[in-house]
Amino acid sequence: MSGTSADGVDAALVRIAGGKADLLDFRSFPYPARLRGRVLRAAGEPGAATAEICSLHREVGEAFAQAALGLLAGAGAAAGQVGFIGSHGQTVRHLPAGGEGADGPLLPSTLQLGDAAVIAERTGLTVVSDFRARDVAAGGSGAPLAPWAHRFLFERPDAPVAFLNLGGISNLTYIPPAGRKGLFGFDCGPANLAIDAWVERRTEGAERFDRGGRLAARGRVDEGALDALLRHPFLQLPPPKSTGRESFGAAFLERALAPLRERGAPPEDELATLTAFSAECVLHAVRNHFPPGAPPAELLVGGGGYQNETLMRCLREGLAPLPVRSSGERGIPPG
Repeated sequence: MSGTSADGVDAALVRIAGGKADLLDFRSFPYPARLRGRVLRAAGEPGAATAEICSLHREVGEAFAQAALGLLAGAGAAAGQVGFIGSHGQTVRHLPAGGEGADGPLLPSTLQLGDAAVIAERTGLTVVSDFRARDVAAGGSGAPLAPWAHRFLFERPDAPVAFLNLGGISNLTYIPPAGRKGLFGFDCGPANLAIDAWVERRTEGAERFDRGGRLAARGRVDEGALDALLRHPFLQLPPPKSTGRESFGAAFLERALAPLRERGAPPEDELATLTAFSAECVLHAVRNHFPPGAPPAELLVGGGGYQNETLMRCLREGLAPLPVRSSGERGIPPG
């Protein structure tokens, strides 16, 4: 799959048997710069041409097919050993609540690129895809999709567990003890999305993310700007809920940074404030949306944001004494 950051294709080779999943290999395949730029434009521009979208659907499918073949080659596995490929695709528009269009109301909908027919043709394998659309059609928000997988991987017999994914968007899964009902998941807000956009813009594309959170660590959080960000309407919505670039893309970044720039704040303060906001979105979700009286025994963290030490420090301090651990401790690399 490729997430909100649209930095490439993540591919995993997994053996599932007897109620157990074993990760055999995992690799990331970066998008070529031109393809990534076109995906980001399609995701960020309301007026993207249908011809462009049509071609991108094919091109992203080709990239996914090459990732699948590259994963198999790297793992030394033959295509004949694989039962099927599950392909999420690349989200370019996600409107779980619908909206207002030029000609009237927009229905709840979601759109992922990456033609499954292309993947099947190139690999010769069965491809299962278009996961989000059925959930939206049934009245769901279409995201996050992973709670059942999180339960399969991280469930404990004795206590609830929570899993936090720090991708472009952060999302939480609450996993009740084995055999209990109450599994649910939802998006918290931006994790890496605004941070990465700031870094890429500031460095004119030389860097795509804040390595280790070192740039944010040099700045000071602007508490006034942070308080304003925390009044974002998405944070006030109850689960189930999902979000994306539509709410936290380029326009959000400009609005978020405007007060700091008007005050002449150093650039590092901008990034420190964005990073603090990413952390606060998660803290708000944990404090307000988990079942009262049944807190998780631990919070497992995955996703690229786990490598951002400044973000993780904010989370650990804000969630103490809740143990915050890498998903790697349970056999799943955090990313």
